[in-house]
Amino acid sequence: MLVGQQPTILSLGIAFPILSITAVILRFKARQLNKQKPGADDWAALVALVLALGVTADLLVMTISGGLGAHEKVDEKGRPVDIEASIAFGKTVFVLELLTWPAVGAAKIAVLLLYKRIFVTPRFVTTVWVLIGVVIAWTITFTFSVGFSRIPVQAHWDSSVPYHSVDLVKLFTTGLATDFITDFLILLLPVYKVWQLQMSLSRKLTLIGIFLLGILVSIVGLIRIGFLTQIYRVLANTAIPDLTWYYSPVYYWTIVESNVGVVSACLPTLYPVQQRVTSSRFFSSLGTVFHKRQKPDTFELGSLEGGLYPPKHEDSSTTKPSVDTGFESSTSFQAQPTGRQYL
Repeated sequence: MLVGQQPTILSLGIAFPILSITAVILRFKARQLNKQKPGADDWAALVALVLALGVTADLLVMTISGGLGAHEKVDEKGRPVDIEASIAFGKTVFVLELLTWPAVGAAKIAVLLLYKRIFVTPRFVTTVWVLIGVVIAWTITFTFSVGFSRIPVQAHWDSSVPYHSVDLVKLFTTGLATDFITDFLILLLPVYKVWQLQMSLSRKLTLIGIFLLGILVSIVGLIRIGFLTQIYRVLANTAIPDLTWYYSPVYYWTIVESNVGVVSACLPTLYPVQQRVTSSRFFSSLGTVFHKRQKPDTFELGSLEGGLYPPKHEDSSTTKPSVDTGFESSTSFQAQPTGRQYL
């Protein structure tokens, strides 16, 4: 029987994976509709999806077997009454720490590789590769720092084992803060290049709006930081921490963040699917931007028109001025306080 916050966790654990799975399927469908092979950004999105599903599955096991979302029952000395549930909670927390950072990092990399496919000027591509390197370093650093924040690792689920631990409050706070900072940098990266394009203001704003859909992930990250700050404040003044209850909001927002990251990485690529099934003005405006012919000397990003949605082949009998679109093929372009503590 589900109690406390468990129905919320279960609902989120079902709804958001459906959204992320659908987004990735449609992303690959869009490639098929354009008769293109999947690119590096598509495979990165698929990896992010697999990791996000792993995060979700782990949290569902934590809820069912470890008691996440319910109040932890303890004896008069503050020791857990249900030892098996306590061990299950600790083990699933350890697994979560090894999955969450790579899941978030993979979604960031998918977005950056998408930028690289669209905007192909050397300086921009170099900037993208630098950010990819930063994201990889960030992912590795916090995966191992948090996952092995206690030595030996058995101390994550066995409170009787003596262990050495880092300052988890500072570690988690730094990790989530830098998560938000990298999201912010990734969101701003294409804005300047889009603003340079010679097109109407409405088209610029539409295109920028598409890229800024990733702000949803940043908002979720800020919500997690807010909950984590509240939890630390409570635990600092609690003799017997009720971890399965207090950490529930942080953990179920982890489900949201990991899956929304996948969805946000996929949304800018879905115009071909939308074109097939609907006539939404919002996405149609995006299509107009990408299909509109531009003179090669009006802006640097010649490949933007075909980077995501290359134009359909024209009838050979129709003669049009020769325009250097800036790309060679559809995928190649030029121009804790006390006691146990977790995230």
